[in-house]
Amino acid sequence: MKRIVSSFFALMMAFSLCVPALAADSLEKINDYTAGQFADVSEDLWCADNIRTAYEFGLMGGVSDTYFDVDSSLTVAQTIVMACRLHSIYTEDHAEFSQATPWYQPYLDYAAEAGILWEFYDYNAPVTRADFAVILSGSLPEEALPAINDIADGAIPDVPEDLYGAEAVYRLYRAGILTGNDAYGTFTPNSAITRGAAAALVSRMADPSLRKSFTLEEAPFQPVPVEQLQNLSSLRRKCTDAQFQAAYDAALAVVEPLADLSREEQLYGIAVALRYMADSGQVSYSTSADHYNDPYGYFVLGVSSCAGCTRATGLCLNMLGIPYEHVNENQWSHQWCRVPMDDGTYWICDAYGLYCGPEPAPYQHPYL
Repeated sequence: MKRIVSSFFALMMAFSLCVPALAADSLEKINDYTAGQFADVSEDLWCADNIRTAYEFGLMGGVSDTYFDVDSSLTVAQTIVMACRLHSIYTEDHAEFSQATPWYQPYLDYAAEAGILWEFYDYNAPVTRADFAVILSGSLPEEALPAINDIADGAIPDVPEDLYGAEAVYRLYRAGILTGNDAYGTFTPNSAITRGAAAALVSRMADPSLRKSFTLEEAPFQPVPVEQLQNLSSLRRKCTDAQFQAAYDAALAVVEPLADLSREEQLYGIAVALRYMADSGQVSYSTSADHYNDPYGYFVLGVSSCAGCTRATGLCLNMLGIPYEHVNENQWSHQWCRVPMDDGTYWICDAYGLYCGPEPAPYQHPYL
């Protein structure tokens, strides 16, 4: 969903200074919930208690008097409504939302007055999980969402620190509102959120006793998929899909042990592993054998020129998410991988040229 977040402010400091910390026994329940009142919410449904809480506090209702519609998606506007109601409960301002056109306009006005302002292209579009986190996170101040989980920056597998909404997502994980979809904390930020899941999250926002304490397990290494390799067209050469997949699978044995190391250690590890294959006789030098200049030749057929070694090296680098430049590609000259480093310098990774280390000068090999 395309969106503009033109203004997104934290709650005004005045709120954090004049309102009490959120506690379940201080909230006003405005609705009575009867078990079984929604035909699709059985007592053993995983989110039944959350739906009860969300309903009792007036944060969510059913799509009818008798049906909650647990598995359907939410819109952006419906999410903003929940955030505004939650903020109103917390501040005890007893806000009343009149009828208007569009129907959600009073909630947008309230959000602006409260110091929270969202702007989207389409308020009726399904809300993504990332947008849901951004909107809900802004509804309560810091003291209402104390951290109870130690979640390091970057620890959520699919939420890098520079992703849209990452700050809100990490805030809600640490507060025990979000827990992820698996033991590793996978969030799926671009997927839609169901009404049942939304009830679970908004009820935890309202009632701290429902929040979850957990520890994320470290996610297993996942190499960059074949179709997302940065230098794919160069790496494939004339390989068939099956041949390139075979090379990819063989390269996995090289890159897996290097996954958690520094970039310098990863480059050294690749160079050493590929050089060992040559020195131990697993790969013989050729400029004429089939696939001598691609990773399939190096990893599967055991034949390679410096071009093939460079592409085998490049495949390993790309599988680790490391970009590189193929120096002297398609020339009758020695070839190697030129790799950008985190400090802005470049390294050479060259198993056939017996060198892995800093580039002495741009595109200059120290031994050749």
